[in-house]
Amino acid sequence: MLFFSDNSKNKDMFESLQITPTHSIYTGSVMYDRSEEMHRYLQQLNLNLTHLQQIKNKKRRAEWMFIREVMSKNMPKGEDIIYDEHRKPFFKNSTHYLSISHSNEKIAISVNEKHETGVDLQYITDKIIRIKSKFLNEFELERVSDDPLQLTCHWCIKEALFKIYGKKDAFLKENFEVKDFTFEDNFGTATGITKVGNYFTEQKMELRKLDNYMMAYSVNY
Repeated sequence: MLFFSDNSKNKDMFESLQITPTHSIYTGSVMYDRSEEMHRYLQQLNLNLTHLQQIKNKKRRAEWMFIREVMSKNMPKGEDIIYDEHRKPFFKNSTHYLSISHSNEKIAISVNEKHETGVDLQYITDKIIRIKSKFLNEFELERVSDDPLQLTCHWCIKEALFKIYGKKDAFLKENFEVKDFTFEDNFGTATGITKVGNYFTEQKMELRKLDNYMMAYSVNY
């Protein structure tokens, strides 16, 4: 399902991916030259733009606004996004769960009506080979080749798990593990494990290659 902005002159677009009947993911490319237009649009919605004024980086400002523009077209009127003390995003009014990721001018937003959700989007580059030992544990290093695609898959899965956990006392290498990993024809699955102190979960994960990006997200039925 494709959604377009109200202004037909705009070339920006975001795509909706229905994972389950209660779980949707929205992806799109940020059109940075639309910053002024997006700002006017959000002002009309009467959203709280206080945090926007604190963002000095122009690209970050555009991404912040684009995320809220996308959500305004898919959530009830007047819905806004807030953050807890760990910078985990929540909807201000809705009880739906939310996760947000952005990488290299593209964003992904996961919305789940019933379950905690995590999504991560990463641009695929061979630079990840140099840092593999920083996020893979010894068992994963033995299994995973120096293929940037496979490495990015593992990074994305761990980042998505980190977002579900939602606190800053965890590390990708030590507290998150990827098992049962498969990837073929631009789609993959895995089991994601989170272990932080007494906290333990196993989560079904899926992966999708979107052009030169990899996206990982949690799946609950």
